[in-house]
Amino acid sequence: MLDMIDVQPRSFPARALEFLLPQRCLECGRFGASLHEECVATLVRAERPRCRVCWAPSRVLVCARCLAAEDHSGFDELRTPLRFTGTARRALLEAKFRGVTTLLPPLARLAATSVEPVWRPEVVIPIPLARQRERRRGFNQAQLIAAEVAAALALPLDERGLTRLRASAAQASLGAAERATNLEDAFRAAQLEPTSRARGLVGARVLLVDDVTTTGSTLNEAARALRAGGAAAVFALAVARED
Repeated sequence: MLDMIDVQPRSFPARALEFLLPQRCLECGRFGASLHEECVATLVRAERPRCRVCWAPSRVLVCARCLAAEDHSGFDELRTPLRFTGTARRALLEAKFRGVTTLLPPLARLAATSVEPVWRPEVVIPIPLARQRERRRGFNQAQLIAAEVAAALALPLDERGLTRLRASAAQASLGAAERATNLEDAFRAAQLEPTSRARGLVGARVLLVDDVTTTGSTLNEAARALRAGGAAAVFALAVARED
């Protein structure tokens, strides 16, 4: 998840106006959609070769960082179709910080095509926002993306499968080591909550979804929480990666 300084979401009249006026594509400028499907196909891809585990640029199948990792309790594999640059970057930031959520569905559908067939996920779970941040923003962009991914893959969406226990410092302002410690114990699988009635995750193969990833720290910490809750496997998916 790319955490940046929050800006105030647009007013309700401004959002209403967005739906009343003709939409103009962020990429080509033509009317008809916030982002045309054919324009999504032209966005900058996360080109290969990449590490099959963390999806970082790599000339070998598994990068040195993943081979050297002592803790393998995070996600099994990560995929992102796009690089966080150009129109993809603009679209995700417009959606996240200005509330132009109509930009998300075509990006989410593209992300769904990156799911490896061998993963065989059974349920889709979004990265949760801290409650105060979600109330201020009015939505969770990862949840909106996850809903589209679940629909595209004909899978159930469990919006409450993962709980965010606390807010964390903005990841974008931290170094790689700080990012990991910043998120320690930030998540918990919902069935570990004392009053939870959430879908059981024991033995489940989970597809964990976020908007943007850089080092994979957010997805990794969330995956650890899901594994602690009984998930058999956790595969991570984001729309874009900032290399």
